[in-house]
Amino acid sequence: MISFLNPLLLLGILGAAIPVIIHLINRKKAISHKFAAIDFLLQTNKRISVKFKLRQLILLILRASLLVLLALALARPLVKNFIAGTAERDVPTSNVIVLDDSYSMQYVVHGESFFTAAKTAAKEIVTHLTKNDDAAVITCSNLGSQAPPEPDYDKNLLLNFIEQLQPGFASTHITPALDKAVEILAASTSPVKRIFLLTDLTRNGWDVDWFKGGNERLRTHISNIHIVDISEGRELGNTAITQVEPRINLSERSAEGAVKVTVSNFTTARVKNLLTEVFLDQKKVAQGFFNIEPNTAETKEFSFDVEKGRGHSGWIEISQDSLGVDNRRYFALNTSNKLDALLVDGDPKTNIYEGETFYLEKALNPGREHASSIKPTICSIHEVKNFDFARFDIVFLCNIETLPPDKIQELEKFVKEGGSVVFLLGNKVDADYYNSAFGALLPHRLHTTRTFSGDSPLSEEQPLHLKPTEPMHPALRILSETNVGTLSSVKLYRVFYVDPSPVGNCKTILLFSDDTPAMIERQVDRGKCALFTSSADRDWTDMPVKPFFLPLMQQLCRFLTGNIAEEIPAETLVGRDWQSPCTEDSNNLEITNPEGVRTVLQPQLIDNEKSFLYTATNLPGIYTVTVHDKPHPQFPQNFPVNVETSESNLDKITQKELSALMGGLNLTITDSPVSEASEVLMGEAKKTLWGSILFLTLCVLFVESFVSRK
Repeated sequence: MISFLNPLLLLGILGAAIPVIIHLINRKKAISHKFAAIDFLLQTNKRISVKFKLRQLILLILRASLLVLLALALARPLVKNFIAGTAERDVPTSNVIVLDDSYSMQYVVHGESFFTAAKTAAKEIVTHLTKNDDAAVITCSNLGSQAPPEPDYDKNLLLNFIEQLQPGFASTHITPALDKAVEILAASTSPVKRIFLLTDLTRNGWDVDWFKGGNERLRTHISNIHIVDISEGRELGNTAITQVEPRINLSERSAEGAVKVTVSNFTTARVKNLLTEVFLDQKKVAQGFFNIEPNTAETKEFSFDVEKGRGHSGWIEISQDSLGVDNRRYFALNTSNKLDALLVDGDPKTNIYEGETFYLEKALNPGREHASSIKPTICSIHEVKNFDFARFDIVFLCNIETLPPDKIQELEKFVKEGGSVVFLLGNKVDADYYNSAFGALLPHRLHTTRTFSGDSPLSEEQPLHLKPTEPMHPALRILSETNVGTLSSVKLYRVFYVDPSPVGNCKTILLFSDDTPAMIERQVDRGKCALFTSSADRDWTDMPVKPFFLPLMQQLCRFLTGNIAEEIPAETLVGRDWQSPCTEDSNNLEITNPEGVRTVLQPQLIDNEKSFLYTATNLPGIYTVTVHDKPHPQFPQNFPVNVETSESNLDKITQKELSALMGGLNLTITDSPVSEASEVLMGEAKKTLWGSILFLTLCVLFVESFVSRK
């Protein structure tokens, strides 16, 4: 089908009449003069007259053709072939328009973002639909929460929906959007089904493996796929903050914050003197400059003073470029609350390395220059009467033989009011005494000890090992996979077995290799108790010298006291869930997003554990956590949400690669501007003719000049 981009200029064809009119005006009828001498020339004159008339006719045709061809060329004709082999505009079609709303579509060229251009293109497509065509509009984000829209014939409704669309902050998800489009069109009865994909063609969004099975679904249900490169074929460059690692160094007198910043240069040119600023609590606290080679990254660390005793939040910012979304990255510094721990040594030794609390103290507070958030205080069993349990958050009873009755009552009251206690056993422990004196606190009644003296492969009594429960207890989740794997390397030469029936609300944290309980926790009113059925020193086990002993003891301490802030990830990505364990005294949690919208969360059971789950992380920024409108000591005051850095790399997938991925499909790919020709948007293959016509015009002009000189 032939059409014209400038059809009004076809009126120039009427100019072909001008040479004809001039020819008719100049035509004169010959006057006859008869005389005898000329008769012999008549035959020759007839031949000359025929040649002259033929030459004039050829010139007339050539000059008229020149004007016709010139008018045709100026009208810019093109040949269009409608998709799916249909050349008729009134054939009913069903269409799905897919808009890429990832944050790379906020790239700005000449003051307009790609997403704005994509909306304009989508409107052009809807405008050119006929009354027999229906269409649906979807975006690439939030596909899981979107019910598939029904194709609609109402153009105004579709145009209003497109107008209200806004770009998101997630990464690109092209193939899930194609899945959704196929789902919509599979239910349509129209003979022609088309997908229009409006995107910047960044490589990040294309899942190559999807096309192994997805291609067949596309061929089955789709007549044509038309891809519009909104970037118009441009090579896109970008610089972005791709990683931020905050930390806080606490000493007894002060606190210092530090943040390690990585900036990536996704361009082919060297970045010079890129200004990078650090903001903390809305104030600029540091700045520096980056010089980054093409397609590489550079990391620098910035330090600053922070106030102790409260949480802090801030962001890193670099100079603006065409894609501003990834020029800022947020972070939070949640200073852990100080935990005071009392370590009661039931078997003090002259050599401190042989004491019951030596390894435990080093695990809870290993540093010298910087203090841990857990502050241990050591006392002997004879000194315990001088300490008030209420002044501490947690008490460790390490191989104590007895405890004064008044201190036992004080300990029970301490736990019921929210304190925590850990029983670590040893050779001083008498099972009957413990069951009688601490029966209100022990998770299980102690039964008997068993010794595994042999460490030889030939011995019948091999030492026991440790293993986690299934599912893993929350107190172990901070351990790395390596540390969890080394649990089996522990050797336990002597242990207490416990009665199989628990006392009260109990959960097993660790098991022995023979599936008997090794570490158990129990909820007692507002507090918690834990029992480890071996020793905390090296008398009965080599566990204190294993790499996981430090994180295990610190996490156990935090878990029992409810100080769970360090269990929560330091950063959440846009669109990912934020989850926090639920403390016993928290019935709801309030999350306020960067725009000030507050959401009240209720506890829910996740993996057999009460937790708070927040899913509305669709905006980058700082989110505030409160309980009854106030910060809670057992939750972080803030948490950051940042964009996925893979979207910052604007490397594009080529048309050749797309054609290979979609082999066998009726595929059209264009990078033409939206304003140039709306036919491009309608999935019509076109071939322009004006170049050929102009060449033909020049040829005719050359022939006309040659003939006119004869």
